[in-house]
Amino acid sequence: MPVSLTFNRALGALGLWSLLMAPASALSLGERAPAFSATTLSGEPVALAEVFGKRPVYLKFWATWCRYCVYELPHAQSLYDAYGEQVLVLMVNVGLNDSEENIRRVYAEQGVNLPTIIDTDGDIVAHYGVVGTPNHVLIDTEGRVQYRTFLATDELDRQVAELAQSQRQPQEVRP
Repeated sequence: MPVSLTFNRALGALGLWSLLMAPASALSLGERAPAFSATTLSGEPVALAEVFGKRPVYLKFWATWCRYCVYELPHAQSLYDAYGEQVLVLMVNVGLNDSEENIRRVYAEQGVNLPTIIDTDGDIVAHYGVVGTPNHVLIDTEGRVQYRTFLATDELDRQVAELAQSQRQPQEVRP
């Protein structure tokens, strides 16, 4: 095995250990979600402080080396396709031993195109108390954590649909 590959794996394991041992505490349900600003891989600015009060947010923390995260990508794409107008769907790559090139490659292989940011310095991961991937966080319109889970489940789907429904305006009934 080449030394550089061994070294990269060792750094990745050390980084993962540091992430897992970091003094992060998961946000409680109902707690105010930390606002952050970032730029997506496609160059779009995202400022949660500007989104809170207007629409709910679905954050999915993930990594390209996390097999289950990659397995869940089509699910995230389906939620984005179904509810992206009502709910801000944002993929947050944890930035640990990962790169924009890896993300683009995985997205191409999976046939997905999702708004994505890379948390290169780990601030977002730390503020949200993320200690493993995948990690899903739903934030209501008022900016409070509504739901957290490690897996894409029927309950996650129900919660996202409920948040999206709360954003739809009632249609006018005509006689």
